[in-house]
Amino acid sequence: MAQESLYNHNSRNASGNNADTENGENHPPLRRSAFRALVQDFGPLWFTWCMNSGVLGLLTHQCPYQFPGLRIISNIFYVFDLVLFVVFSIIFLLRFAMFRFDAYHEVVSSQSDLPLCGCWPIAFLTLTSLTPLICSNAYWGRHAFTILGYVMWWISAAWSLIVLLWVFITYIRRHEARDVRLPTMVIIPAVSVSTVAVTGAVVVSLSYDVSPRLAVPVIIVSFMMVGLGILLGLMLSTYLFHQLLSQGWPPAAQSASVFIFVGPMGQSAAALQQLGSAARTYGKFGGYNKGTFLTAEAAAPLDVACTLIALMLTGLGIIWTLLSVWVMVERAFKKELSWNPGWNAIIFPTATLVTNFSFLAIAMDSPAFRVITAAMIVILVTVFLVNLAFTLTWVAQGKLLVVREDPRVKKMLEEQQKER
Repeated sequence: MAQESLYNHNSRNASGNNADTENGENHPPLRRSAFRALVQDFGPLWFTWCMNSGVLGLLTHQCPYQFPGLRIISNIFYVFDLVLFVVFSIIFLLRFAMFRFDAYHEVVSSQSDLPLCGCWPIAFLTLTSLTPLICSNAYWGRHAFTILGYVMWWISAAWSLIVLLWVFITYIRRHEARDVRLPTMVIIPAVSVSTVAVTGAVVVSLSYDVSPRLAVPVIIVSFMMVGLGILLGLMLSTYLFHQLLSQGWPPAAQSASVFIFVGPMGQSAAALQQLGSAARTYGKFGGYNKGTFLTAEAAAPLDVACTLIALMLTGLGIIWTLLSVWVMVERAFKKELSWNPGWNAIIFPTATLVTNFSFLAIAMDSPAFRVITAAMIVILVTVFLVNLAFTLTWVAQGKLLVVREDPRVKKMLEEQQKER
């Protein structure tokens, strides 16, 4: 229906000439300009590149084993994230400006694209973490970038909640999951609110000179967010796990999507640990010192409780990671595994668990967790580079990002052919 309305709405091609005619019916041309193809097909999946580069920038910046040049690599990931976010946001907004209701209808009618809209605020959250972490601690940044990161966090918190509500309300109104397999991407909005929590903890803990007066409201709201992320993530994971038990692994092309199960567990565990540290280690509750909860005395057991719950979530996150690796290896042995853009789903969810490992290494002074963290960072950077190489190759071949042949027109012509 989205495609048909688009054709009826736009009966002329980009140059202003009459559209092609076949059997007396008007339709747009099968071949499009490169710009039109880029904008018309641009989906929220592309924001996973911002998410992946942003989280790798954070991991390399906080890696337990530092060497000369690693901070430069972190800065490169940050700049890459920033540039991609600006460019992709402009293209995504252009899609709705140019195609309006048809673009909106295509997104909300897709059970995959709809939850992937949560990737947009998550991408912004990676910048919200890295901007104060890198810029406020530089000699030229300081408090101005701390305030910038603080404001960005409140914007991203509201944005993530709005997207979460919109996605699930739209799902309830438009989609019925009784007879179809619900995509694993439906977990992403839960990951987004957990990402709000861990980002808030990073902003108030690792930014330059954040006062307890500014920090405590962020910590309180972040605890609410991580609770929402844990509970919603567990509920959705239960439903999706039932699908795996009753219907088996997802199709071969969607094998990497199983890694998304890791996201709510890893991100929530990391958020809890960093929030506990913000309250106790960084002295935000002690500096605020009001009531019975916002005190230094309450911060100590709170920090311990956060670490304990984080360990429980870590165990579940590790199981999901092992299951995800298993399905990839199984498909590889059956020669059913081939690269596709969905492989971007590997990096960010796994990186949330690695972030949690890095916090556990600090909390326990654990050499084992430090080694695991460093090894996983190397693996994730390797996967990122592999994805980048395949993506650039596909773009150069015209199979991705700029696909001149309009799939909407192609589908319509195929349907017309069947009706003859």
